[in-house]
Amino acid sequence: MTRVDVRGEICPRPALIVRQQLAELETGDELLVRGDYPPAERNLCRMCRKRGFTVTKIEDGSNENAFELRIEVSEDATIPEA
Repeated sequence: MTRVDVRGEICPRPALIVRQQLAELETGDELLVRGDYPPAERNLCRMCRKRGFTVTKIEDGSNENAFELRIEVSEDATIPEA
């Protein structure tokens, strides 16, 4: 599983970083994204689901703004353009 940390980044940087990472993955691969900016979490979930990726939020509860998303590259997923 590939991991990317976008903590401390604000929009649009998290989306750009995640797009770049997704472009390097193949079907069945997973990307774990850690962040701390709630608008980025919503944006990443929307972007990935719209393009056919499976997105799972991992709950940890340690920080109300922190998030972890597991993004799986499905067969139908289309890599977002940068």
